[in-house]
Amino acid sequence: MASRVLITGFGPFANHPVNASSETLKIVSKELVLKGIEFDFQELRVVYESTKEFISKYWETKTPLFCVHLGVYTEKFVSVECQCNETEYSLKDVEEKIPGDGKWPFIRSAFPLKEIVQILSEQSLPVPVRLSEDAGQYLCQYSFHNSLRNGKGKSVFIHVPKLEDSPAKNTAAVVIAIIKELLNSSSTLD
Repeated sequence: MASRVLITGFGPFANHPVNASSETLKIVSKELVLKGIEFDFQELRVVYESTKEFISKYWETKTPLFCVHLGVYTEKFVSVECQCNETEYSLKDVEEKIPGDGKWPFIRSAFPLKEIVQILSEQSLPVPVRLSEDAGQYLCQYSFHNSLRNGKGKSVFIHVPKLEDSPAKNTAAVVIAIIKELLNSSSTLD
């Protein structure tokens, strides 16, 4: 039986009528094929409730090896998020709603992301890769938080540059390299 990995991106919102994470996801879904791994790809709406429901149900019913979530941000490099900070989500989603979940605790990814980012930084990738400890205060961290909680830390969030700062094809090459390194290190997870 093949191992399963979920990769998500987000649909349009605010100043991102075409979301770079979704465009990157489309390319990754066409180019990422590895023997023994079944990949599921999903574009999520920028809506707290449906994001939480999808991620919770996916972890419950599919029991993936791990999940990778993509989101857009304003830097010109790819940022691998290693943790979710304690926060109460207060920014409205595209439906003008905020979650009523209260304050969420600090939680870290179980992956050795510092080492993975170091390995990737030594490669000739089309977009630089950096480690980050701040996934933000919006749906990016919210999706990551949900996935970390449901998957006992077996999740990663990757922020990708806007399309005008990096073509989706370049960003997708970096995301694929990250996923391959995650697969190499996944055997060390409990």
